[in-house]
Amino acid sequence: MTGFTCGVWPARRGRGLVAVVVDEEGTAQAPLPFARGPEAAWALLSWLDASVGLDCELVLPDWLARSEDVARFALERGGAVWLVPVPILEAVHVVAHLATGPPARTAAALARLPLAPALRAHLQRLTPPPTQQMPLF
Repeated sequence: MTGFTCGVWPARRGRGLVAVVVDEEGTAQAPLPFARGPEAAWALLSWLDASVGLDCELVLPDWLARSEDVARFALERGGAVWLVPVPILEAVHVVAHLATGPPARTAAALARLPLAPALRAHLQRLTPPPTQQMPLF
């Protein structure tokens, strides 16, 4: 687990996505709304690199990772991604009363999941594949 995580969750009424960065203490930064699509995903990752560093790990539901470019692009750039399975997501949604709150609150809750060792064990962490280097000689 590195210093920062960033939870990603759909915004209301299909108006893009919202990202919330959380530090290792669990303190959330202001939410960042962004559009869907490859350009917006690259823009979010560039903003994360510039504001909190290259080691920021994304946290998002596994179904969202399959349907959006941001997780794939993060892995291609050498970042790590935590996937939250549906049963864990549903449990957190119920316990934290997230169904009625703003999407940014859910994004922040997702970002905090890897900080809890009991929950981290139920998440899937994806890391970029090792790069093959050609010998110089």
